[in-house]
Amino acid sequence: MSESPASERSSRSGSRPAANAERTPPPKRPPVGRQQDPPIRPGGTAHPTTVFVGGECRPVVNGVAFALAELLDLTPFWLDVRDPAVPSDGPDPGTTGWIPPDRLFVSEGGKGLEASVLASSDALWTLVRADEPESVLTLLTDFLRLPEVIQEIVGTATSNGGPKAVVAANSDRFAHLFPRTAAGLQRFLQTLEASSLSIIAAHTGRTGPGRFGFRTVFRVDVESSEKWMEGTITCEQGIDHGPFAVGRSNRLSDVPSIARVCLGLFAKPR
Repeated sequence: MSESPASERSSRSGSRPAANAERTPPPKRPPVGRQQDPPIRPGGTAHPTTVFVGGECRPVVNGVAFALAELLDLTPFWLDVRDPAVPSDGPDPGTTGWIPPDRLFVSEGGKGLEASVLASSDALWTLVRADEPESVLTLLTDFLRLPEVIQEIVGTATSNGGPKAVVAANSDRFAHLFPRTAAGLQRFLQTLEASSLSIIAAHTGRTGPGRFGFRTVFRVDVESSEKWMEGTITCEQGIDHGPFAVGRSNRLSDVPSIARVCLGLFAKPR
């Protein structure tokens, strides 16, 4: 039996499709949340952006990242980096059937997420016209240096049209493959933005200064997924005014988009 295009794409990148044969959509928005959603769009526009979500509770961090991604793209891509030696910490959108199969990419242990190495820059000239400006060559070069899985996501996203966002779930599991400084990480992130793709990184555990290479940075403080309603989200960078301004904390249960996702993943309202 021949493979489907989706499975072919997965085998080339080291990712694999969802284990769920059928997609279970997220629940409808419940009557919770007394505030507004965080303004993560740059200047309120539809331009792509970069968002970092850090915290200690993996299921909640992944869930919050998905909720924020939905503010940018109603059907975001989900890049799930799994550790075969570590059991699942709890439910997340990538394991509950919320993500359409053609938008789900799974990497075992970061496979396919190493930076690509160009064999020869001379080969690039076969892809562009001789009179193309240097900026075009630079953009193409940066794109070809992206990890293989990311290139596939960008290629799939640009063929679909409309807003595009990808959640890098469990991004702490491949953070070592990328620059550790904010300045070093920004070039990678800018290449994604130039490709019209927003990225929301969900990072569990200890974080470093590299997170400030993202436009907007959030910290999620919560003891466990069972106690998500007591958890808070705090902006560390990127929002200057309003209830989500830098340094201000909000309960997860007070943020409509986050409350909807967490209720669907972890609990029912009492």
